[in-house]
Amino acid sequence: MRAVDGAPIDGTSAIAGTWTGTVTPGRWGLADPFNLTITPDGQLTATWDSNTAWGTVTVRNGQASFEMHPMLYEGTIRLYEDGGRRQLILDDRWQPFTARVVPQ
Repeated sequence: MRAVDGAPIDGTSAIAGTWTGTVTPGRWGLADPFNLTITPDGQLTATWDSNTAWGTVTVRNGQASFEMHPMLYEGTIRLYEDGGRRQLILDDRWQPFTARVVPQ
């Protein structure tokens, strides 16, 4: 998949929806199922393993970022497209946490 370099993320509504995929590392060092919901106004809910986190998505200058709690997660959201397939990749800045999701 290639990055959507020429088409920045216009706002949270461009990536709003329900997404599913995996997060690594998971509980035993493997990938765990990951579910993500982003609302058009930028509210975020994520679940994986026994974790549930809430937070916000912010878009500035075509770049998306997230912040989740109760345990602090924050990082970037990148949008990829390939032949009409969309994928989001969330990379945390501080934790070993990478989630890859596709629309549900």
